[in-house]
Amino acid sequence: MFGRDLMASIAVGLLFLLVNPLRAADPGKSGQETGASAEKKDSNGDAQSSQADEMGELMDEFAFLEEASVVESAARHKQEIGMSPSAITVITREDIMTSGANTFPDLLRTVPGMEVLFLSIVTGTPAGRLHYSEGNYHYLVLIDGREANIELLGQTLWEVLPISPEDVERIEVIRGPASALYGANALSGVISITTRSASEKTSGWALLQGGEVGLGRLEMRASTRLGNWGFSVNGGLDFLGTFENPRESKMELWKVRLLSERRWSDSSRLLIDLSGAGGSGPRTTSLGPVDAEYDNACLRLAYESKNLRGRLYWSFVSIGVDMEADLELGGLSLANVKPALIDNHTVDAEVQWTLPGFWDPLLIIVGGGGRFSWLGSDELLDSDTFTNPDSPAYLEPGMDHLEARGGAFLHAELKASDWLTLTTGTRLDYNTETDWFLSPRLAAVFKPDKGQFIRFSVARAFRKPSYLEKRVHLDVTFPEDSQISPGDRGLFRNFMTRVIGNDHVGNEVLTAFEAGYLGSFFDDKLRVTLDIYCNLYRRRNDIVARLLRDEHGLLDLEKSTYQYEDTGNDLDVIGSELAVRYQPADAVSLLAVWTHKEYYYHESGRWGVSDPRNFITLGGRFRLEPGLLGSLFVFARSEFTDMRVANPAGLLEDPLQVHVDESVFVLAKLGWSFSPSAGAELETGIKLFQPLAPFSEQVFHARDKGGGVTPDGMTYGAALLGRMVSVYLQGSF
Repeated sequence: MFGRDLMASIAVGLLFLLVNPLRAADPGKSGQETGASAEKKDSNGDAQSSQADEMGELMDEFAFLEEASVVESAARHKQEIGMSPSAITVITREDIMTSGANTFPDLLRTVPGMEVLFLSIVTGTPAGRLHYSEGNYHYLVLIDGREANIELLGQTLWEVLPISPEDVERIEVIRGPASALYGANALSGVISITTRSASEKTSGWALLQGGEVGLGRLEMRASTRLGNWGFSVNGGLDFLGTFENPRESKMELWKVRLLSERRWSDSSRLLIDLSGAGGSGPRTTSLGPVDAEYDNACLRLAYESKNLRGRLYWSFVSIGVDMEADLELGGLSLANVKPALIDNHTVDAEVQWTLPGFWDPLLIIVGGGGRFSWLGSDELLDSDTFTNPDSPAYLEPGMDHLEARGGAFLHAELKASDWLTLTTGTRLDYNTETDWFLSPRLAAVFKPDKGQFIRFSVARAFRKPSYLEKRVHLDVTFPEDSQISPGDRGLFRNFMTRVIGNDHVGNEVLTAFEAGYLGSFFDDKLRVTLDIYCNLYRRRNDIVARLLRDEHGLLDLEKSTYQYEDTGNDLDVIGSELAVRYQPADAVSLLAVWTHKEYYYHESGRWGVSDPRNFITLGGRFRLEPGLLGSLFVFARSEFTDMRVANPAGLLEDPLQVHVDESVFVLAKLGWSFSPSAGAELETGIKLFQPLAPFSEQVFHARDKGGGVTPDGMTYGAALLGRMVSVYLQGSF
């Protein structure tokens, strides 16, 4: 209650200030120029001037191109989107401002080939070009170049990022392996988020939003510039319930970020970035429901100049975990999972240098970096010491683990002719957990005519297993009705050192072959892309239950395991992504996407039915002169059978197989923007998230993965998603 009252009080105060005449406003400017649009204009100018211009004079060639036509992440320098060696999609500032998305995963739904899964109202994750997974292991996520994947989990906790979609200038999504440039975890692609920089003039922005399912949001940002220094601060509070109990607040989140920027010239700057975020609430995982508390902090230093970039950051993540699933087997109570608090510190550094040109057709970029990561917990069991009688920590909980990794890359581009560009590169990575890995990439881009591009590429990438997969072993307590005798409880705790983590698992490996086409027609009003790929996915890690029985029919505590392993079930994925974007006017953009995938599982020797095969996106966005703006998108997914649904009978029971019907998700926004006074701008509107399952009994509800309700009313697996309508009011100056 205190948090809600505080949010409301701050919001009322901020909005009161915003709608009054502002002393800092220029009366000669309209609200469109001095409000959010002016901040957008300044931020775009900052982004263009502050990011390193490795291509020098070629930037003049980009001056006429639209924001969505220039990309940087696929080759670590600016280039025309058609020349990218990888399939890539840009989410622009205009896409973000008109979107009905409240979360980053929802914002990513329009990316071709992107599969967004929500196991609960807050547990959202993107996947793509591999199996349909909630693990969120497919993409490396970068925020201004800093890795957002948590070393502990190997994935991104989107709900507790220190930024919100409103703080973002643009997002580039590499669709395809990118370890040749980014190393570990760029398996299926990279999601590169660029945040808004300090504006040229003093500006402010605030958002107040509330709606169904207990949704409450307060977001704010302020920015100013003093000479060569720029400063910005943003923060927010989020509250959210659940679809099962919409009036009961379940998730509470907070975030804050301070950014300072020192410019020396249009092409060089120093950034100091301090951010923090945290929250608490339920989280649905592949192992069952978890009550979790999160806290994370990060300090980042970054330097950028024309040909040199460097960054150094420290991050801290603390996660408290309390699993709701008790350990039962055959209906008999065995033990209760003990809550654990896990801390993870990471120090990471990287440098990138564009070599001076000695031959005009050739561009070479080199770089490398290193990382130290420490994991500690007083509650986890260390498999190296807990079961070792010679260790001073024998039979004592607690772990302390340090890991180091490093890598170096080389990227080269040769413009062999006006119609052919060759790209090659490789990266060598080493870490103390899984040893060496080489990630090569080769691509050729043909430009037979203006606005027409054909691309062929082959690449190899890897994903390093997370601490969760290798090191995490939870301790247990024994209830009074436990079927584990007092004499065997020590053996059961030894058995827990073979549950979840497995220090023998290695890197997952992906080899990809791709062909792509991008065509621009009618002065780039119509853009058509078609990408076809074949992904060979090897050494897949997943939970494997090997629960053996002794001669009495009881669990053999000395031989049984329930942990991550190389499943041996190699996967081949053949897919295609067809996207058509039509922009008949500057104010309107229409999109149609069809993604099709086929899955071949080597272990069974069959084409799979455990993943959806078709995804369709239809919709568009608009912004009209009187101030009306919004979007409407429909996302459809075909049926499939989920083979790994957490069993409500207990964590150690075999997973269930559940059929999941076809689903449709509607994401929409309708807003109106106006200027109540000179220099100020207000916007108000409504957002809609509506799932549909047209061929099921509950038409207006849907699940992204398998789940259900037991006869006694216990929910399991993915949540049944329902409608969420919200209204918002935001102001800026």
